[in-house]
Amino acid sequence: MKLKVIAIFLGLYFSILSVNAETCTITCPSESIKLTEKESIIKKITGLNFLSSKITETVIEKELHDALKSKFKAKLNIFTIKRLKNGEFKSLQLESKKVKYKAFSMSDFYAETICPYNKIIYKNNRIYYPYNIPFKFKGQITNEDIKNIINSKEFQKEINKTSININGINGLKLRNIEVNIQDDKIHFIISLETFFGNFKIKFSAKPAVENNKIILKDIFYNSKKSSIINYNAIFNTIIDKINPVSYEMKAINGKYCRIYITYIKIENGIIKTQGIFTINKNTEEDE
Repeated sequence: MKLKVIAIFLGLYFSILSVNAETCTITCPSESIKLTEKESIIKKITGLNFLSSKITETVIEKELHDALKSKFKAKLNIFTIKRLKNGEFKSLQLESKKVKYKAFSMSDFYAETICPYNKIIYKNNRIYYPYNIPFKFKGQITNEDIKNIINSKEFQKEINKTSININGINGLKLRNIEVNIQDDKIHFIISLETFFGNFKIKFSAKPAVENNKIILKDIFYNSKKSSIINYNAIFNTIIDKINPVSYEMKAINGKYCRIYITYIKIENGIIKTQGIFTINKNTEEDE
Protein backbone atom coordinates (compact mmCIF):
# COMPACT_ATOMS: atom_id res chain seq x y z
CA MET A 1 0.00 0.00 0.00
CA LYS A 2 2.76 2.43 0.97
CA LEU A 3 4.65 1.85 -2.25
CA LYS A 4 1.51 2.61 -4.23
CA VAL A 5 0.98 5.79 -2.22
CA ILE A 6 4.50 6.81 -3.23
CA ALA A 7 3.57 6.09 -6.83
CA ILE A 8 0.49 8.30 -6.44
CA PHE A 9 2.59 11.13 -5.10
CA LEU A 10 5.30 10.80 -7.69
CA GLY A 11 2.48 10.76 -10.13
CA LEU A 12 1.69 14.14 -8.71
CA TYR A 13 5.08 15.44 -8.97
CA PHE A 14 8.98 16.90 -9.46
CA SER A 15 9.59 16.18 -11.25
CA ILE A 16 7.70 18.97 -14.23
CA LEU A 17 7.11 18.78 -17.89
CA SER A 18 8.01 19.25 -21.50
CA VAL A 19 4.92 19.07 -23.60
CA ASN A 20 3.25 19.39 -26.92
CA ALA A 21 -0.12 18.28 -28.24
CA GLU A 22 1.30 15.08 -29.69
CA THR A 23 3.18 13.83 -26.61
CA CYS A 24 0.87 14.90 -23.79
CA THR A 25 -2.71 14.30 -24.76
CA ILE A 26 -5.09 14.32 -21.79
CA THR A 27 -8.14 12.08 -22.11
CA CYS A 28 -10.59 11.98 -19.24
CA PRO A 29 -12.67 8.81 -18.64
CA SER A 30 -16.20 8.77 -20.02
CA GLU A 31 -17.52 8.06 -16.53
CA SER A 32 -17.06 11.75 -15.86
CA ILE A 33 -20.56 12.31 -17.31
CA LYS A 34 -22.12 10.18 -14.56
CA LEU A 35 -22.10 12.90 -11.94
CA THR A 36 -25.83 13.17 -11.23
CA GLU A 37 -26.06 10.59 -8.44
CA LYS A 38 -28.08 11.99 -5.57
CA GLU A 39 -27.25 11.74 -1.89
CA SER A 40 -29.74 10.92 0.81
CA ILE A 41 -31.12 13.72 2.99
CA ILE A 42 -29.52 12.09 6.06
CA LYS A 43 -26.05 12.21 4.52
CA LYS A 44 -26.49 15.85 3.59
CA ILE A 45 -27.71 16.81 7.06
CA THR A 46 -25.13 14.88 9.06
CA GLY A 47 -22.25 15.93 6.88
CA LEU A 48 -20.99 12.36 6.52
CA ASN A 49 -19.51 13.14 3.12
CA PHE A 50 -17.45 15.94 4.63
CA LEU A 51 -16.35 13.74 7.51
CA SER A 52 -15.44 10.88 5.18
CA SER A 53 -13.34 13.24 3.03
CA LYS A 54 -11.47 14.56 6.07
CA ILE A 55 -10.71 11.06 7.34
CA THR A 56 -9.39 10.03 3.93
CA GLU A 57 -7.30 13.23 3.69
CA THR A 58 -5.70 12.44 7.06
CA VAL A 59 -4.81 8.92 5.87
CA ILE A 60 -3.26 10.28 2.66
CA GLU A 61 -1.23 12.88 4.58
CA LYS A 62 0.05 10.28 7.05
CA GLU A 63 0.99 7.77 4.36
CA LEU A 64 2.89 10.39 2.37
CA HIS A 65 4.67 11.62 5.48
CA ASP A 66 5.69 8.11 6.52
CA ALA A 67 6.83 7.15 3.02
CA LEU A 68 8.56 10.38 1.97
CA LYS A 69 9.37 11.99 5.33
CA SER A 70 7.72 15.15 4.04
CA LYS A 71 4.70 17.01 5.40
CA PHE A 72 1.70 17.24 3.07
CA LYS A 73 -1.66 18.92 3.09
CA ALA A 74 -4.31 16.96 1.19
CA LYS A 75 -7.75 18.06 0.02
CA LEU A 76 -10.12 15.46 -1.39
CA ASN A 77 -13.41 16.26 -3.10
CA ILE A 78 -15.81 13.31 -3.37
CA PHE A 79 -19.18 12.57 -4.95
CA THR A 80 -20.72 10.43 -2.19
CA ILE A 81 -19.48 8.04 0.49
CA LYS A 82 -20.71 5.13 -1.61
CA ARG A 83 -18.71 6.24 -4.62
CA LEU A 84 -15.64 6.93 -2.45
CA LYS A 85 -15.79 3.35 -1.20
CA ASN A 86 -15.88 2.32 -4.85
CA GLY A 87 -12.65 4.26 -5.45
CA GLU A 88 -14.35 7.18 -7.25
CA PHE A 89 -13.63 10.80 -6.40
CA LYS A 90 -13.89 14.26 -7.97
CA SER A 91 -10.45 15.67 -7.30
CA LEU A 92 -7.36 15.47 -5.12
CA GLN A 93 -5.05 18.37 -4.25
CA LEU A 94 -1.68 18.05 -2.55
CA GLU A 95 0.58 20.74 -1.12
CA SER A 96 4.00 20.55 0.51
CA LYS A 97 6.56 23.16 1.49
CA LYS A 98 9.42 20.70 0.89
CA VAL A 99 9.47 17.35 -0.88
CA LYS A 100 12.63 15.25 -0.86
CA TYR A 101 12.76 11.68 -2.16
CA LYS A 102 15.98 10.12 -3.45
CA ALA A 103 17.14 12.27 -6.40
CA PHE A 104 14.03 14.42 -6.24
CA SER A 105 13.84 17.64 -4.25
CA MET A 106 11.32 20.47 -4.67
CA SER A 107 9.92 23.36 -2.64
CA ASP A 108 6.41 24.84 -2.52
CA PHE A 109 4.98 21.88 -4.38
CA TYR A 110 1.33 21.85 -5.47
CA ALA A 111 -0.53 19.26 -7.53
CA GLU A 112 -4.17 18.81 -8.51
CA THR A 113 -6.05 16.24 -10.60
CA ILE A 114 -7.21 17.53 -13.98
CA CYS A 115 -10.25 15.39 -14.79
CA PRO A 116 -13.67 15.87 -13.08
CA TYR A 117 -13.87 12.12 -12.47
CA ASN A 118 -11.12 9.86 -11.10
CA LYS A 119 -11.08 6.24 -10.02
CA ILE A 120 -8.76 3.75 -8.39
CA ILE A 121 -9.33 0.06 -7.62
CA TYR A 122 -8.19 -1.44 -4.31
CA LYS A 123 -7.96 -5.22 -4.64
CA ASN A 124 -5.90 -7.86 -2.83
CA ASN A 125 -4.10 -5.13 -0.85
CA ARG A 126 -2.99 -3.42 -4.06
CA ILE A 127 -4.05 -0.24 -5.82
CA TYR A 128 -4.74 -0.32 -9.57
CA TYR A 129 -5.57 2.48 -11.98
CA PRO A 130 -8.26 1.64 -14.57
CA TYR A 131 -7.54 4.96 -16.31
CA ASN A 132 -4.59 7.30 -16.61
CA ILE A 133 -4.79 9.90 -13.84
CA PRO A 134 -3.32 13.25 -14.94
CA PHE A 135 -2.29 15.96 -12.49
CA LYS A 136 -1.23 19.51 -13.14
CA PHE A 137 1.54 20.68 -10.83
CA LYS A 138 3.87 23.52 -10.05
CA GLY A 139 6.87 23.88 -7.80
CA GLN A 140 10.15 25.63 -7.11
CA ILE A 141 13.73 24.39 -7.17
CA THR A 142 16.00 26.32 -4.82
CA ASN A 143 19.75 26.10 -4.26
CA GLU A 144 18.98 23.81 -1.32
CA ASP A 145 17.02 21.51 -3.67
CA ILE A 146 19.91 21.52 -6.17
CA LYS A 147 22.28 20.50 -3.38
CA ASN A 148 19.94 17.66 -2.34
CA ILE A 149 19.78 16.38 -5.93
CA ILE A 150 23.55 16.49 -6.46
CA ASN A 151 24.29 14.82 -3.12
CA SER A 152 21.80 12.00 -3.74
CA LYS A 153 23.20 8.50 -4.23
CA GLU A 154 21.43 8.25 -7.58
CA PHE A 155 23.00 11.40 -9.05
CA GLN A 156 26.45 10.64 -7.65
CA LYS A 157 26.30 7.16 -9.18
CA GLU A 158 25.52 8.72 -12.56
CA ILE A 159 28.44 11.13 -12.24
CA ASN A 160 30.90 8.45 -11.17
CA LYS A 161 30.23 6.31 -14.23
CA THR A 162 30.36 9.24 -16.68
CA SER A 163 33.48 9.81 -18.74
CA ILE A 164 34.13 12.17 -21.64
CA ASN A 165 35.15 10.65 -24.95
CA ILE A 166 37.37 12.69 -27.27
CA ASN A 167 38.08 11.19 -30.68
CA GLY A 168 37.37 7.71 -29.36
CA ILE A 169 39.62 8.12 -26.32
CA ASN A 170 38.24 8.32 -22.80
CA GLY A 171 40.57 11.05 -21.64
CA LEU A 172 38.43 12.90 -19.07
CA LYS A 173 36.65 11.69 -15.96
CA LEU A 174 34.04 13.67 -14.01
CA ARG A 175 34.88 13.89 -10.32
CA ASN A 176 32.67 16.56 -8.83
CA ILE A 177 30.00 19.09 -9.76
CA GLU A 178 29.04 22.28 -7.96
CA VAL A 179 25.85 24.07 -9.00
CA ASN A 180 24.45 27.40 -7.88
CA ILE A 181 21.35 29.33 -9.01
CA GLN A 182 22.11 33.02 -9.22
CA ASP A 183 20.25 35.83 -10.97
CA ASP A 184 18.69 34.28 -14.08
CA LYS A 185 21.26 31.51 -14.66
CA ILE A 186 22.52 28.20 -13.31
CA HIS A 187 26.26 28.32 -12.60
CA PHE A 188 28.36 25.14 -12.84
CA ILE A 189 31.85 24.26 -11.62
CA ILE A 190 32.94 20.86 -12.95
CA SER A 191 36.02 19.10 -11.59
CA LEU A 192 37.73 16.85 -14.13
CA GLU A 193 40.46 14.26 -13.89
CA THR A 194 42.78 13.82 -16.89
CA PHE A 195 46.01 12.09 -17.84
CA PHE A 196 47.79 15.38 -17.19
CA GLY A 197 46.22 16.26 -13.85
CA ASN A 198 43.01 17.70 -12.47
CA PHE A 199 41.33 20.96 -13.47
CA LYS A 200 37.98 22.77 -13.27
CA ILE A 201 35.63 24.13 -15.89
CA LYS A 202 33.21 26.93 -15.07
CA PHE A 203 30.15 27.81 -17.13
CA SER A 204 26.66 29.28 -16.79
CA ALA A 205 23.42 28.53 -18.63
CA LYS A 206 19.67 29.07 -18.62
CA PRO A 207 17.14 26.22 -18.29
CA ALA A 208 14.52 25.83 -21.01
CA VAL A 209 11.99 23.34 -22.39
CA GLU A 210 12.73 22.11 -25.89
CA ASN A 211 11.54 18.97 -27.71
CA ASN A 212 9.98 17.64 -24.51
CA LYS A 213 13.23 17.96 -22.55
CA ILE A 214 14.70 20.29 -19.96
CA ILE A 215 17.83 21.64 -21.59
CA LEU A 216 20.56 24.17 -20.86
CA LYS A 217 20.80 27.02 -23.35
CA ASP A 218 22.88 30.18 -23.73
CA ILE A 219 25.89 28.33 -22.32
CA PHE A 220 28.81 30.60 -21.49
CA TYR A 221 32.21 29.15 -20.48
CA ASN A 222 34.01 31.36 -18.00
CA SER A 223 37.53 30.22 -18.86
CA LYS A 224 40.65 31.85 -20.30
CA LYS A 225 41.04 28.75 -22.46
CA SER A 226 37.56 28.96 -23.96
CA SER A 227 38.95 30.68 -27.03
CA ILE A 228 41.39 27.79 -27.55
CA ILE A 229 39.38 24.74 -26.43
CA ASN A 230 36.04 23.91 -28.04
CA TYR A 231 34.19 23.07 -24.84
CA ASN A 232 30.87 22.63 -26.67
CA ALA A 233 32.32 19.77 -28.68
CA ILE A 234 33.58 18.12 -25.50
CA PHE A 235 30.56 18.57 -23.26
CA ASN A 236 27.63 18.29 -25.68
CA THR A 237 27.44 14.52 -25.18
CA ILE A 238 27.19 14.72 -21.38
CA ILE A 239 25.55 18.10 -20.77
CA ASP A 240 22.20 16.44 -20.09
CA LYS A 241 23.72 14.08 -17.53
CA ILE A 242 25.25 16.87 -15.48
CA ASN A 243 22.04 18.93 -15.49
CA PRO A 244 20.52 18.14 -12.04
CA VAL A 245 17.11 19.63 -12.94
CA SER A 246 16.78 17.43 -16.00
CA TYR A 247 18.11 14.40 -14.12
CA GLU A 248 15.58 14.54 -11.30
CA MET A 249 12.71 14.75 -13.75
CA LYS A 250 13.87 11.83 -15.92
CA ALA A 251 14.53 9.73 -12.82
CA ILE A 252 10.79 9.65 -12.12
CA ASN A 253 9.59 8.72 -15.61
CA GLY A 254 8.98 5.03 -16.12
CA LYS A 255 6.41 2.26 -16.13
CA TYR A 256 4.16 3.76 -13.50
CA CYS A 257 4.18 7.47 -14.26
CA ARG A 258 5.22 10.13 -16.73
CA ILE A 259 6.12 13.79 -16.24
CA TYR A 260 5.89 16.49 -18.88
CA ILE A 261 7.37 19.93 -18.29
CA THR A 262 5.46 22.83 -19.75
CA TYR A 263 7.20 25.74 -18.09
CA ILE A 264 10.57 26.39 -16.48
CA LYS A 265 12.17 29.73 -15.70
CA ILE A 266 14.50 31.28 -13.15
CA GLU A 267 12.96 34.14 -11.19
CA ASN A 268 14.74 35.87 -8.29
CA GLY A 269 17.29 33.07 -7.97
CA ILE A 270 14.66 30.29 -7.91
CA ILE A 271 13.75 27.84 -10.68
CA LYS A 272 9.98 27.84 -11.13
CA THR A 273 8.37 24.92 -12.91
CA GLN A 274 4.95 23.80 -14.09
CA GLY A 275 3.83 20.65 -15.82
CA ILE A 276 1.64 17.58 -16.01
CA PHE A 277 2.18 14.34 -14.20
CA THR A 278 0.29 11.24 -15.28
CA ILE A 279 -0.10 8.03 -13.31
CA ASN A 280 -0.23 5.34 -15.96
CA LYS A 281 -3.18 2.98 -16.29
CA ASN A 282 -2.46 -0.51 -15.00
CA THR A 283 -4.25 -3.76 -14.20
CA GLU A 284 -3.57 -6.97 -12.31
CA GLU A 285 -2.22 -8.45 -15.55
CA ASP A 286 0.47 -5.74 -15.63
CA GLU A 287 1.95 -6.87 -12.32
